[in-house]
Amino acid sequence: MKPDIIREKLRQWVEAMGHHRSGDVFIDELCIIDKTNRADLVHANGKLCGFEIKSESDTLKRWPDQRIAYKLVFDEVWICCHRKHAPRVLLDETDDSGIIIVDDFGSLAVLRPAKQNRHLDGYHLSGLLWREELDRLCRKHDLPVVRAEKIKQTRERLSALLPLDAIRHEVLTVLKARYGKS
Repeated sequence: MKPDIIREKLRQWVEAMGHHRSGDVFIDELCIIDKTNRADLVHANGKLCGFEIKSESDTLKRWPDQRIAYKLVFDEVWICCHRKHAPRVLLDETDDSGIIIVDDFGSLAVLRPAKQNRHLDGYHLSGLLWREELDRLCRKHDLPVVRAEKIKQTRERLSALLPLDAIRHEVLTVLKARYGKS
């Protein structure tokens, strides 16, 4: 089964579980961590959930590094993989990533539910915001907008001065507006 078909099955699963409501958005292939990684599917509702898809023809070679990147920006991290990958994915018993298994017929089953991620990083989370959105976040919290600052410096300043929840809330709001239906 191809990743695009698995992605559509994941969308259907999220909707069937009642987690998708009006105003929530799905985002395909969202670049994260300064565009060094890409989440196959993101669901933005009251939290940001990242899904990595591994089809039967994929390997798990990149998953350990991808998982680290996902944990810096997503409230919940999920891997949806073909059943052949299940034994290897389950080896890491300390991981709080959710595991969804897909079989050859397109059925999905939760092998392990995702737990709330405790490794979110404000700097990397702010990387999902564009320059004007970072400036708006500064103004919203009465922080100066320093146009001479590079985006990286603005992100560093915001992540040092603002609570993680403020950055998280802004990212969710912006992503819903950016990727929502017009």
